Amino acid sequence: MTTIREIAAKAGYSPATVSRLLNDDPTFSISDTARNKILETARNLNYQQISNIKKNPYNVGVIFAISPQKELEDVYYSNLRQSIVHYSNQTNIILDFYLNVTDIPDKIDGLIAIGQFNSEELDVLANQSSNCLFIDANPDPHRFNAVQPNLETITEQAIDLFIKTNFKLIGFIGGSFWHANQALTQLKDPRQKYFESYTRELGIYHPEAIYIGDDFSVKTGYELGKMIVANLDSQPLPNGFLIASDLLSVGVLQAFNENKITVPTDTSIISINDIDLVKYVSPPLTTFRIDTDQLAKVAIDTLKENIIFPTKMRKTILIDADLIYRKSFLNHSSLLK
Repeated sequence: MTTIREIAAKAGYSPATVSRLLNDDPTFSISDTARNKILETARNLNYQQISNIKKNPYNVGVIFAISPQKELEDVYYSNLRQSIVHYSNQTNIILDFYLNVTDIPDKIDGLIAIGQFNSEELDVLANQSSNCLFIDANPDPHRFNAVQPNLETITEQAIDLFIKTNFKLIGFIGGSFWHANQALTQLKDPRQKYFESYTRELGIYHPEAIYIGDDFSVKTGYELGKMIVANLDSQPLPNGFLIASDLLSVGVLQAFNENKITVPTDTSIISINDIDLVKYVSPPLTTFRIDTDQLAKVAIDTLKENIIFPTKMRKTILIDADLIYRKSFLNHSSLLK
């Protein structure tokens, strides 16, 4: 176990100075240069008593750039908000939520950002705090830390499962993001990018089996489902679909059920998110469970570590997801053996 004396010798300061800093002596004053040098040395030596470095709470701002309507419609974001609050309450962090980046106070220990931001807002976030962490995505890995789902692994695992089930034609149903700087410019969803890249690599890319809507809502899923039904006269129904979100999947299922396309007999579905609703649709959805609790916990821990041990190096942490098997993917039982 690393000792105070070892840290002091390596950092070039007295054991008393190091001890008073790491034990948060309220009467102790030290320059930022000395503080950062000691904390960096402590981190490099794997000093474990992080909880003793600061007893007073850290003040962290949260910019939750998700509209109330979108949060109401998509339980993923409301769950993520609740998880962030829950895990901050378990550690030495006080959260304050802000609607706009311009509302952030000058003195703050760190920032958490969720949602889409234009380039000017990203500049404000980067200048406001060197400890700004994004959850769910990373708009600029060179300037920000992030914790997000490993969408590439999720996408490739779903495709591999379809292939193992001997599916020859695999479809994708997704939505789009709108560019924060340009209201009329759509951004391709990473899940679509990974799907197209991996199916091309495997030689099974079929662009006619890819359906993309304007967003990730139930309504858009229903419209895309009806489009698939309308195209059956000219092209075959894919053996299975990877659908980018549960809300899209619910809408697709509604359209399929209305038009007597039976899931999983006529086609199978693997979805992403595992919101509670998908256990009760017909049929219940096989879906990847993105654990918002784990996203929030890792994000809070990472942010706190970066506050205590400042570093210019940026990192993006990818969180894996478990596939929850239900009835929308028929042949899963043989794959579990």
